[in-house]
Amino acid sequence: MDNSLSQIFSLDDPIGRRAFLKRTGITLTSLTLAGTLAEILASCSSVTGPSVTHGTTTIDISKLTADGQFLTDSTVTPDGTPILVIRRNATTYTALSMYCTHSGCQVNTPRSGSIVCTCHNSVFNYDGTVIGGPAPSPLTKYGVALNAAAKTITVTY
Repeated sequence: MDNSLSQIFSLDDPIGRRAFLKRTGITLTSLTLAGTLAEILASCSSVTGPSVTHGTTTIDISKLTADGQFLTDSTVTPDGTPILVIRRNATTYTALSMYCTHSGCQVNTPRSGSIVCTCHNSVFNYDGTVIGGPAPSPLTKYGVALNAAAKTITVTY
């Protein structure tokens, strides 16, 4: 063991009160800083959202007879919120998560051409794009396959 380590950890030479207090203060300060730093770093981690399941679901769209009409389907909740289905035209449907990308609140159903999260007033258009507010990214958009004969869509999430 080198000389400097033997002085620090020597059982043969007692340390004075001043040295003991100095070493104790340094140790306690180091532990406090390490704990504080760990909490700061944990608080800086980005919100990754809810755990998401993957799969498909078939949704009856027969009641969506006009462009702009919508429905919510709660039979599956891939991210803990219902699936929002919006008819864009007779052959185009959009399926969105209702999980707001700002702080995880459930967005409201469409009104006056937009989708609003009332928690912090994020606003999205009918394809999920952010058009106002603090939301950092669009609503999650799910894959959609239309079965026109059956008047259903298959949503892949």
